Amino acid sequence: MAPFDKTYEGLYINIIVPTADTTRQKFLLDLHVRARKGMLFVGTAGTGKSIIIKNYFNQVDPEVIVNQSISMNSYTDSAALQVVIESQVDKLSGNNYGPQPGRTLIYFMDDVNMPKLDKYFTQSPICLVRQILDYGLVYNRDKLALQMYLHDVMFTACMNPKSGSFNIDIRLSRHFTLVSCLTTEREILKTIYFQILNNHYETMDK
Repeated sequence: MAPFDKTYEGLYINIIVPTADTTRQKFLLDLHVRARKGMLFVGTAGTGKSIIIKNYFNQVDPEVIVNQSISMNSYTDSAALQVVIESQVDKLSGNNYGPQPGRTLIYFMDDVNMPKLDKYFTQSPICLVRQILDYGLVYNRDKLALQMYLHDVMFTACMNPKSGSFNIDIRLSRHFTLVSCLTTEREILKTIYFQILNNHYETMDK
């Protein structure tokens, strides 16, 4: 682990400290992006699920990979999600849509299990994503005969099993590689915070 940068003047909340686990997870995410396969990070609050993915996006070449974060909540429905998805793609030809040629568009769904269950015990946003992954299209909601085919798009996601629905539709999860994010070990936390606190007290002494 690299030593704390004593010249850092930003907010501590913006500090990202890579550990062995987060480095492995970012490596796996990069492999999956190259293979065009989604990943689903599962873990409780504070395990760094969202940070790992967002930090990865901050380091990729924007000329090759573009991304859009989507924060799910209990009020998210398929119509709202479709608006976000359609707003990020350009018309290529006919009814074909996608990012600019040569790029891959990745949608990051944060808290993917948060949308509430309907009376049929399904979650409409998840059903929409599954439809896109299975068939590569969405329907025009005003004219169902019209279809929008999506190209060069993929999804990655994270979820907290202790919030929202404990499970998500297996017809969606089968498209993802599931990775468990565990709470950081005590010794690693001690190493991180000791360096920060030690620097703080040295600054006060001066």
